[in-house]
Amino acid sequence: MTMQLIATIVGIGMLTAMAWGLRRFLFPRLCPLCAGVAGTWIAMLAAHWAGMELDLRLPALLLGGSVVGLAGLGEVALAGRAPGAVLAWKTAFVATGFATAYALLLAAWLPAGLGGALLAALLGLPWAVAARRSGAGPTAGPTAGQRRVLAELRNCC
Repeated sequence: MTMQLIATIVGIGMLTAMAWGLRRFLFPRLCPLCAGVAGTWIAMLAAHWAGMELDLRLPALLLGGSVVGLAGLGEVALAGRAPGAVLAWKTAFVATGFATAYALLLAAWLPAGLGGALLAALLGLPWAVAARRSGAGPTAGPTAGQRRVLAELRNCC
């Protein structure tokens, strides 16, 4: 095992523990492990962009995990919808997520920014669809699909 791999694993553990400890006060719905993984790849990319020599395979793996994890949340929010529509959304999200992750690894800011904006729009789509179908307005409480996602986030770790 390389020192970078060991540092990555330790970083995930430390950030996960911090998120676990802070989640009562700051972000009760945030999965501590997801926060640990995301915080680690963000820190690794920042170090790389600052000039530190880094094996980019490590943040690439973590970025891929974050993309797939977010796609899973959207899939849960779309539960009960036509399977083809769910698969189309998930395919678009994962493809955009991987392209955006690749742009981040290359420090290609324009494609990364455009990809991030598209990801944000795609990630909001399942909840917008659920709200529209349920007739919920902007001030209404969470839909049944949103409550399931929130419950899964609370109970994930």
